Amino acid sequence: MTFTLQKRDKVERLRLIEKAAVETRAIATLQTNLGKGQSREVVERAACEVSDRLNGLETALSNGDLARAARLSNRLIAISKQIGLISFAQVAGDLVGAIRNDDFVAIASISRRLIRQADATLLKALDYVNDQPS
Repeated sequence: MTFTLQKRDKVERLRLIEKAAVETRAIATLQTNLGKGQSREVVERAACEVSDRLNGLETALSNGDLARAARLSNRLIAISKQIGLISFAQVAGDLVGAIRNDDFVAIASISRRLIRQADATLLKALDYVNDQPS
């Protein structure tokens, strides 16, 4: 099925409406336990891992490999919870649920939302940890 837009139709760009929730207590706990320098490294490393797993998730979904997509989504939940990315973890959990239910419309929608959420939450976490004096 193909959809065509008539000239009078507008295409709306979706923007992240919800706030990116970063639980700063999780980062503060890391700073207390590891020191500010090492906690910054942990958050930066986690951000890289999230980015890598998101790329893998996109590939898995493009290839129709839902089992791999579910595994990667669960890993994203674990990583993001460690550094306080609460809203991101919730969206990744929603994606796991959609995959379990074979809801392909929801999978497409939630995976796009997850990518928008990643941009906002990762930047917020990195900004927070980088703003803390060493």
